[in-house]
Amino acid sequence: MRREARFISASEIGTWCYCKKAWQLSRNGYPSSLKEERAAGIRHHQTHNRRLRAAHQHQAVAIIIMVVCVLILIILGISRLWTQ
Repeated sequence: MRREARFISASEIGTWCYCKKAWQLSRNGYPSSLKEERAAGIRHHQTHNRRLRAAHQHQAVAIIIMVVCVLILIILGISRLWTQ
């Protein structure tokens, strides 16, 4: 089975919600005339996805730094107990 037949894109869902007939025409090979608007939407979502990935990476780095700091504090605490 081809990928197009099994999966529906987010833009197709939007087209279907807005106008079921437009979705059906698009699926039957009659594309929408709103190519510029659709391209702008795709660019917007790609930019959003890049920002979201960067935020997740920053969050992961912050968690790693926090864990390292906690480990350092534990090691310092243990070393003080041994020196007393």
